[in-house]
Amino acid sequence: MTEQPNNGEQPQTSLIGEMIRPGEMESIPELLEFVASIERQKEISEARIKEIEVALKEILATIVKYSYSDRKGNISITCRNDHWGKLMVIIINTGEPFNILLSDVTFIGEESPVDNEKKASAKLIKKMLDNIEFKKVEEENIVTFLVSNTLRTVKRG
Repeated sequence: MTEQPNNGEQPQTSLIGEMIRPGEMESIPELLEFVASIERQKEISEARIKEIEVALKEILATIVKYSYSDRKGNISITCRNDHWGKLMVIIINTGEPFNILLSDVTFIGEESPVDNEKKASAKLIKKMLDNIEFKKVEEENIVTFLVSNTLRTVKRG
């Protein structure tokens, strides 16, 4: 049960888990599995987990390729329950700012450096994830999205 706000205050989000790994392609499978394990705890369907994984893999690969192209750093993924108990995924890096939501730069049409598969476009990522946003706060690049159990089955060309 989610706490109700007191005296007009917003309820706080609650931490589920956090993982920090080097901003390298080799870290992506472990980060994906971390998020998938939390989605399973939240009883998200396996089909929906696979959809989210496609979008998340694209986001993480883009961070590694563009934000950490000329420097080293970490990628942090934090999973929280939002105010209404929905899963919120927060991805933070301190590399060069790169807003995948405004960019046409994706691995679509070429093989991903992660697993040699064709990747999702930024437009598809927006369709697959709920309330996705990018913001730069001081030295941090932050991508946040919510996870619902609603399938997005999008036809790919």
